[in-house]
Amino acid sequence: MPESQPSKPWPQTPVSTDDDAVDSVLDALDPLGAQPVAGHAAVYRELHDALLTELNTEPPAAPPAPGNHLGTAG
Repeated sequence: MPESQPSKPWPQTPVSTDDDAVDSVLDALDPLGAQPVAGHAAVYRELHDALLTELNTEPPAAPPAPGNHLGTAG
């Protein structure tokens, strides 16, 4: 039998995705460890739907770089 591993805090803090909107959605996982397991499925469904919505949202267009204007001769 393998030796038992020391328990780790759960849920562990997720790594930043470098996308503030996605990180905000993932914050819903923070209180999950204190909730009854029976309620986890609903949290995961909501998280999944929120991530799909966020990931399917077009990012705002970046402003053109200086000196890179369409329709002007260079």
